[in-house]
Amino acid sequence: MELVKIIQLSSDPEAEREVRSFESLSKLGYRYIRMINPRYSEFPPAHNVFDGRVDWIVGITKPDPNKFGLTSGHYGAWQGHTSCILSSFCDDDYTIICECDCIINVNDDHFRDMVSEAINAIKMGYKIARFEGTTPQCNVGKKISDNMWECDLLTLGHCYMISSRDMYWWVEKIRSVGWHTPDWWLNFVFERSGEKMACFGDSVLTKQASGFSLIDNTEREEKLR
Repeated sequence: MELVKIIQLSSDPEAEREVRSFESLSKLGYRYIRMINPRYSEFPPAHNVFDGRVDWIVGITKPDPNKFGLTSGHYGAWQGHTSCILSSFCDDDYTIICECDCIINVNDDHFRDMVSEAINAIKMGYKIARFEGTTPQCNVGKKISDNMWECDLLTLGHCYMISSRDMYWWVEKIRSVGWHTPDWWLNFVFERSGEKMACFGDSVLTKQASGFSLIDNTEREEKLR
């Protein structure tokens, strides 16, 4: 049997959405690790922003949470995701990386079956398997298994699987692809490398719990995709 663990990025373990997420993830039966990532409150660094786009940085917070701009929250979230990725390589296994508000949206047995299918996709050579549902921006390509397809991007980054076998590939991407929002950073990593991601198409296996978003500094409703 393949070894699987969950590493969850956390900012406030006592927050309602994080409590709900832990209750959901802990029922899956995988080894669970929580990584506390305190809110990054300094002005975000410009020296390693994606493609040198200093003009995309708007400051510590966004004046309008619904308009584009990179903030301290985005940098902190990127740091959190990359820390989880690097920490996952301490074990020779498969790791599901989850954001603090990730909720499993299907019954536990079905999700575990999809985890097994995701492992097979990674064994086929895909370096990531995404559990988030697709959106209109996503181009879905060829079918690779009963429930999985190739895709080029996803606009959420709250639940995905990677493997220790690709450790050196991921380390190089963390060093070479500048910071951005975690979901778009993943998209840029795969776009720049010419690699495709594996996803579950229109299946909504996970969702984001409602609550206060530290990144956008505002309340957010429950989000399926």
